[in-house]
Amino acid sequence: MEKNINEYIDHTLLKRDVLTKEIDQAVNDAIKYKFKGLCIAPFWISHVSKILHENNVLVVTVIGFPYGQQSMKTKAFEAKKAIKDGVDELDFIINASKLHEKDQDYLKKELSLLRKVTKNKTIKLIIETGLLNKEEKELATTLGVEAGFNFIKTSTAVNTTGATAEDVKLMKKIINGRAKIKASGGIRNLKQAQELIKAGADRIGTSNGIDIIRGLEGKSDY
Repeated sequence: MEKNINEYIDHTLLKRDVLTKEIDQAVNDAIKYKFKGLCIAPFWISHVSKILHENNVLVVTVIGFPYGQQSMKTKAFEAKKAIKDGVDELDFIINASKLHEKDQDYLKKELSLLRKVTKNKTIKLIIETGLLNKEEKELATTLGVEAGFNFIKTSTAVNTTGATAEDVKLMKKIINGRAKIKASGGIRNLKQAQELIKAGADRIGTSNGIDIIRGLEGKSDY
């Protein structure tokens, strides 16, 4: 690895009943361990953005979480509000229904809109690899890259199994240097993280970042 493991990690806290004190602890942990970013729900962006920016930690959020079934206009509105609140990077969930139906016209229109409204922000497309066959993984990755997304991301871990080295390798081959890869979902220990980075992941999304740094086994699937 070219960087220390902490520099790959988007520390993640997306559980549905998270409390303010837990968000504050996650902020402190992200700063203490010098994680690349902290990924939280849009509701919390304005609460964390100032202190994270002061400490060089990226503010990361999810849009269309967790199923990607919102209309494209709703996703665009949510993204614009997140940017106003101080987000640095936005992770969008693809509409898996339209992907299964191979409705490329809809997907291209949605992804183009999301790229347009986010302007120069870093955006990631979550394709939910665990829901897809090989052809669908290839299509989703290709559409994301062609739409100008900066990263293609494996999964949310809410709907499916998480990241695998096999999927990362496939995505890397398709991307061919045109974007980066974020591996997320079910990453619980240092060995897993290192295997995914070796396979081609540029970023690791996990709520087990502290355990990974300490060489322990985390318990969360996020």
